Amino acid sequence: MGTRNRHATRTIAAGLFAVAGLGLAGCGSEGPETGTDVEDITDGEVVESSAAATEDAGAMAMAYEGDYNQDFYDDVTTYTGQQVTLSAEVSETLAPDAFAIAGAVDPLLIIESEEIPSLDTGQVVQVTGTVQDDFDVVTVEEELGVDLEDEAFADFEGEPYIMATSGEVIEGE
Repeated sequence: MGTRNRHATRTIAAGLFAVAGLGLAGCGSEGPETGTDVEDITDGEVVESSAAATEDAGAMAMAYEGDYNQDFYDDVTTYTGQQVTLSAEVSETLAPDAFAIAGAVDPLLIIESEEIPSLDTGQVVQVTGTVQDDFDVVTVEEELGVDLEDEAFADFEGEPYIMATSGEVIEGE
């Protein structure tokens, strides 16, 4: 190998070491680390770390579970898109698949994707579903393939509502 080639090889090697050193310098612990750790990779597949598993379990939990009260009413928009379980009195039955719950707060519309058993005003129900914002009769009719009586839902237009996945009468059967 000539002098010129050795000099070029040393220059390239020095440059590689400098770049590698800069890359390692950026590996400090300034803040939380995210991403995949070496321990998370097995046979070329990413394995869920315990921290990620804990986060996923938290995401599956109910965002709210309890009475339909002033606290829930005040924070309802923070639960949009999340699953909640509410208990309250039926204040009005609007259709075979829709009713309102109330109590000491304004009524909240509950829409079920399947026909629900008939409910009487005053019965206490427990409903699980996803909080939706901005109720629109036409949109809900299209989603569920039903024909709702528009006038019955006029007071709920633009308001948050619950798209229920399950419900049961817990008092007043």
